[in-house]
Amino acid sequence: MTGNGRRVLRGIAATALVGVLGAGAAACGDDSADSAGGSPAGLTAVLGTVSEADAGALLTYTDVTATRRLVKQDKKLYGGLATYGIPEVAQAGYENRPLKDTHGFDENDVTTALQVGSDRWRLTGGFDVDAVTDGMKKLGYAESATDGGALLKDPKGGRVAVSASVRALSLSPDTPPPALAAPEKSVADDPAYQAVARCVGDATYYATFYGKGGENRTPDVTLYAIGATAKADGTSRERLCALTVSAEGARRTADTLRSATASGERFAGATVDAGSGDTPMVTMEWANGPRTLPGDQNRTMQLPKLLMSGR
Repeated sequence: MTGNGRRVLRGIAATALVGVLGAGAAACGDDSADSAGGSPAGLTAVLGTVSEADAGALLTYTDVTATRRLVKQDKKLYGGLATYGIPEVAQAGYENRPLKDTHGFDENDVTTALQVGSDRWRLTGGFDVDAVTDGMKKLGYAESATDGGALLKDPKGGRVAVSASVRALSLSPDTPPPALAAPEKSVADDPAYQAVARCVGDATYYATFYGKGGENRTPDVTLYAIGATAKADGTSRERLCALTVSAEGARRTADTLRSATASGERFAGATVDAGSGDTPMVTMEWANGPRTLPGDQNRTMQLPKLLMSGR
């Protein structure tokens, strides 16, 4: 990869820290194997590929197959999602070069995308390992073997691992790419992630988990996520799910979120529910539209900043 190409990709990664443009599906994934590469699809299954060591990281899930359908259906509403959570797609658009020619794959080969933190990605789908390997070699990467696939290293930093069903990327020379195989213990084994994932729903085309104990933490909330679902007619709704530490913490969290729903505010008309029980799940729901485009929270961080304002 040229120095300019690396700078472009790193710039895209920096932007992605406050939000990869994720997206997904009117008909969303489930935990079954996808048709392209035999990889698990659906939010719950993809969380099962994230090591428990990454519980504090920002996790952004994208159903890429569904995103393509949504972008074709309504480019005005979903056009901002057309990078599909894949950093190389944004890079290819910037350089005006076909991704298949330069990297040996494109978004049509990908079914799900997961960003882990600011500089790691794990894509599932169906990949031509030889084509990806050849493409990365032309970009200056050196090949070595890894369990179940090929590992390619950029002498100036960054690594790519690829198998027939997974392509993983790290832009950091000190951090390996996400593993090709699912870990023995993942965030999906954590009761907090299980509860928030159930609240968001597996029928989601896009979801961001803001990190248990991570930099987006708040004293009243153990873990929170924002996910989106779409109906067959293309209309989309987003839901924020916040697992709180106490009933009093839930009340404060709900009151904070309601401050964004007043008349004239961006989320006017959104509904907030304070939940119930000892550790309530607070929810906030709103319809997507011109003022609340899908994925906006990953760019503006309005609601995460609102939640963090009380810490």
